[in-house]
Amino acid sequence: MRVLIIGSTGVIGSHLGETLKQKGNEVFGTSRRIDANNQYSFRLDLANTANAIEVVSRLPKMDAVVISAGMTGLRECEKNPELSRIVNISSQVEIAKWYVQSGCQKVIFLSSNRVFDGKTANVKSDAKYSPTTEYGRQKTQAEEQILGLGDATRVIRFTKVISENSKLLVDWVTKIRAKEQISAFTDVSISPITKKSACSVIESVLFGASASIVQSSAVDEISYFEMACSIAEQLGADKSTVRQQIASEVGEKVLPHSSLECSVFTSVEPMSSLSAVRQIVKEMV
Repeated sequence: MRVLIIGSTGVIGSHLGETLKQKGNEVFGTSRRIDANNQYSFRLDLANTANAIEVVSRLPKMDAVVISAGMTGLRECEKNPELSRIVNISSQVEIAKWYVQSGCQKVIFLSSNRVFDGKTANVKSDAKYSPTTEYGRQKTQAEEQILGLGDATRVIRFTKVISENSKLLVDWVTKIRAKEQISAFTDVSISPITKKSACSVIESVLFGASASIVQSSAVDEISYFEMACSIAEQLGADKSTVRQQIASEVGEKVLPHSSLECSVFTSVEPMSSLSAVRQIVKEMV
């Protein structure tokens, strides 16, 4: 297939691009981090919708598109709602519309568990939207508009995707190895999956039949505090290195639950939260 990845330099986009190329697919990518265009990579800034459409209109015809870009920071979206709405809704919906109208076989939009309020675990894919953050509201609107474009569209909701380059994990590992204390929330839940698992789910949707909304999550939930303690233990540090913290101390919201009911693909092995964390930390060190 000829596949375009919007957000090809991100954690998911970069790994997906490499795995798709290794399997013989022709992969094109766009990102605002690309300095100069080449045969397969193009600079595209989602903050400018007209420019984004101009860029994609000049690309070759695609068999599939994966939209894996945007402003993902919760605080960033709260502080810059107008800009983040252009990036996370307007531009991404217009790109999806362009490719649906051009006859693209699959247009895949990557979304988040933040379209739900976190009050219940293992939320089903057809549950009613209940976002409590600006980022969640933006993802909700983008999902609705993209799914309304036609049968070629798919939404994949992920919980937290972690990698060896995740800023928080890098910071924690660095501090723990330096015998510095770290703080972690006891009242914010996480159901992390690895970038490898995330990309396997995307490939399953790209190359096979799937529902219009697919979800991927760890099989359980842990707090950020439990995750930090596990990392400290894996690094041979005392658990006292990790200080308990509540979200309100730094202006964050409580999130009791983060897990999603998962669609099952034979190629993707379900993983527990701690297994995902340990795998990534192992790769880091």
